[in-house]
Amino acid sequence: MKDKKKIYIGIGFVVVVLTSILIGVHIRYSNRWYPGTKIEKVDVSGMTYEAAVKKIESSMDSYQLKVKAREKGTLKIKGNAIDLKLENQNAVKNMYENQHKTSIVFSFFTKDNRIIKHVVSYSKKKLKKIVNHSELIKGSDTYKLIKPEDATIKYSSKKKYGVIKKEVLGNILDQNKFIEVLEDKIEKLSSNVDITDTKEYPKVYMTPSLYHDDEDMKTMEDTYNKYVLHWLYWELGDNRTDTIGPDIIKKYIKINTKKRTVKLKQIYIEKMIEDFCLKYKTVGMKRKFKTHSGKVIKVSGGDYGWQINYDDTLKKTIDEFSKDADTSAIDAYKKKQSKKNEEALTVHLNVKYSNKGYQYNEENKQNDWNTKNYSEVDLSNQEVYVYRNGKLKFSCICITGKPTSDRITRTGVWYVKEKRLSKTLVGADYSVDTKYWVRIMWTGTGYHYSSRGDWGSWSPYYYKSAGSHGCVNLTYSNAQMIYSLVNSGNPVFIHY
Repeated sequence: MKDKKKIYIGIGFVVVVLTSILIGVHIRYSNRWYPGTKIEKVDVSGMTYEAAVKKIESSMDSYQLKVKAREKGTLKIKGNAIDLKLENQNAVKNMYENQHKTSIVFSFFTKDNRIIKHVVSYSKKKLKKIVNHSELIKGSDTYKLIKPEDATIKYSSKKKYGVIKKEVLGNILDQNKFIEVLEDKIEKLSSNVDITDTKEYPKVYMTPSLYHDDEDMKTMEDTYNKYVLHWLYWELGDNRTDTIGPDIIKKYIKINTKKRTVKLKQIYIEKMIEDFCLKYKTVGMKRKFKTHSGKVIKVSGGDYGWQINYDDTLKKTIDEFSKDADTSAIDAYKKKQSKKNEEALTVHLNVKYSNKGYQYNEENKQNDWNTKNYSEVDLSNQEVYVYRNGKLKFSCICITGKPTSDRITRTGVWYVKEKRLSKTLVGADYSVDTKYWVRIMWTGTGYHYSSRGDWGSWSPYYYKSAGSHGCVNLTYSNAQMIYSLVNSGNPVFIHY
């Protein structure tokens, strides 16, 4: 009986203690927020309503949101700069009153009513202005704006083939998305936000449209290397060679990362071969020339010199790129850039010329003619000069074309194309038999005898009124002499 009595006394004591505690807790929280209560992120547990409001307002006065951006960029937004304040006090008051309608004992079993959100207001206009004038948007001397770049295929000058180049994320913000994130953080009174976290904020920054690990990148890389891994070894003649290889081909391959394509269209090949042919072209180029008087002049135009046959070269090149790629040879070269593996991707081709000069001078392309054997037509003096073995061999008067658009003798550096003892010259309004014909231009201009009866009226200006139809007219004996001195292929310098 004594033991039971002691138990009853103990239980009674515990009940009294618990009751006293509960009464104390009820009294304590009768005019205070229940434990665990937060208004936004401000903990107001155990505070009176008035003290809680003051604490919230104080936290807003000192509020600051720190933004961590890419490229070590930062931005601080202070609450007072955007007029941050407690707006919805009625919601706070209602929450406070609703808490006290329920015993604090029951409040320990739920947390849903202990966090109050969306009770702050601020100036969105001021927030937008701060953002728009920040270096994260405008950039600065210390914070450079970097545009996003798609992953692409980059040519490796060391390896001689294309490799995948990773995308550049950049740091260009989507202003609307950025402001949305800031608004959310401010309304929650968050003190920090890290927008470099792409998982949490995947759309805050402008993004590339193509990434290095996209499936299409491997296809683009393979296509690029099927084009670029070619060595077209051209035999130019006279022990001269040139190669159109990856270092050149890569300039003409077009990569479109938006469409995810890699192309070497015929128009690009045409441009590549055009550039190749122009590299060796001397026809029409400006040449320094010492006249019979010793004066050095520059003569351009004409058809003398070197010129690769463009159509033939283009066809051979297109044929090579049209063949199925040797993927095993490509893989072997990518694995090891050896001469042997390069040779497996090399094709040997011969260049065909439309025109040839006397010699090809790599260092001085204008020096492509026989400086010992040539002729000169001085239009100003109306005289012809013939040089043989480096010396003036013969000179005489001439009558050249009348200086009108349809009869003028064109200047330039030309070459002797054919010689005939006799020829009938035919034009729109004439047909003339002549002798000692030496063709200079394919259009019909040449040295030849003219039986005209006005040689006694000759002067350096006579051609202006009574000139030929473009040819270099000569007396019989002079035509005969020039015919005997010049040879096919000899340069003819025509100048004023």
